[in-house]
Amino acid sequence: MSSVALVERFIVLCFWLSPYRWVDALLEAGESANQRRGRDTAGLRAARYALSELYIVAWLVLGVGLWLAQASLPAWLIWPALLRVFGILDKELGVILFGRCKITAGRQVAATGRTIVLALENYAAAAFLMAFVHTKAGRFGEAATGLAPGDALIQSLSIQFSLTPAFTPADGIGWALVLYQSGFAFLFSLIVISLFVSLLEFGASRH
Repeated sequence: MSSVALVERFIVLCFWLSPYRWVDALLEAGESANQRRGRDTAGLRAARYALSELYIVAWLVLGVGLWLAQASLPAWLIWPALLRVFGILDKELGVILFGRCKITAGRQVAATGRTIVLALENYAAAAFLMAFVHTKAGRFGEAATGLAPGDALIQSLSIQFSLTPAFTPADGIGWALVLYQSGFAFLFSLIVISLFVSLLEFGASRH
């Protein structure tokens, strides 16, 4: 098996860690069954699109909520937050590299305005999720614990837009978080740029 096939299999396998994938799989099975029976599948297809948008927006709202309410929340919540950030990157890589992890499977990936908007919403959700993580884990500068909420958001946005931390990590956990988010931001930025280029090429071909 080639390395490309292994990467594709790993991405698809990780995609199954998302609860969204399990619900979408049920809708996908119903859509396939209706298609085999010659029934209308438009309703189930619309439901799958609505589910994907609702899931992305829900995580954006949840990320903001976690960041705002961080003082009253337990530290173990950083693990689902980190997993969601990984899941965002995993899904986007599956879509852009292999045409997988999306509603309409296929090797040909056509960039659309909807795809880019949802990708940017995911990017914003990751920024708030990581801001929450920075309040709970790692030491930065002279702080004995995580950053204050405002500083954590500045740290998160600085990493995602410049790949450089605003506050220098003071321990290994802090550096691990910075490198984790920097890797996410770098790869995700390449994905979004490729989507924009694809959209421009598609628009040019129409004219």
